[in-house]
Amino acid sequence: MRVQEFIQRFRETVDDTVKKQFWTDEEVVFHLNEAVQEACERAKLLEDRTTPAVCSITLEPGKSTYLLHPSVLEIKRLTLRGRPLHETSVEELDCTHPAWEARQGVPRQFLLEQANGRGMPQLRLVPTPVEAEAIALTVVRGALKPLSADDCRGQPEIHERFHTRLLDWVYHRAYLKQDSEVFNPDKAAVSLALFERSFGARPDANVQRKQRDRRPPVVRFRW
Repeated sequence: MRVQEFIQRFRETVDDTVKKQFWTDEEVVFHLNEAVQEACERAKLLEDRTTPAVCSITLEPGKSTYLLHPSVLEIKRLTLRGRPLHETSVEELDCTHPAWEARQGVPRQFLLEQANGRGMPQLRLVPTPVEAEAIALTVVRGALKPLSADDCRGQPEIHERFHTRLLDWVYHRAYLKQDSEVFNPDKAAVSLALFERSFGARPDANVQRKQRDRRPPVVRFRW
């Protein structure tokens, strides 16, 4: 579905087709962009191993930490010289490799440091690389570019079979608008339930933190 089709379907469903419309096109598309991101985070719909800006990083000697593309939600696989690197944690490194932060050599492990505030997620390599070479990533990500009400032919990046289900999120957010003529928490709740049936529930912040902090399997190396 294209942006214009989303807007038209939305207005027909909520009966917002009269001359005085309660929601602008920009509001509808704003909620549509939210829907795409929510779907990607909940159902991990976009896996990418080919987009250069997202899936390739050139290492610098003596530099251990690298910014990831802001769309990255999860690293599924990371390879250097065709060999996979293993994900680890600060706690595991502290237990098994004292002074790991000072070690240099060919990276064998990595840590994913989640974004804080307005920062971007970061990748930390262990040991710190000593050569300039490229690493390849396979990631789960969100959309690369938001949709715009000015581009009526734009389409969500996720597969078309999910497009109509995105509208449930748009209805959910639209019915929460603080306007006495359209505010309807009951309809908003029904629409959210339909969206969650399609894409799953969003874990709360505490659950997400525990998932990030979950210790990976122990992988021991001789450095």
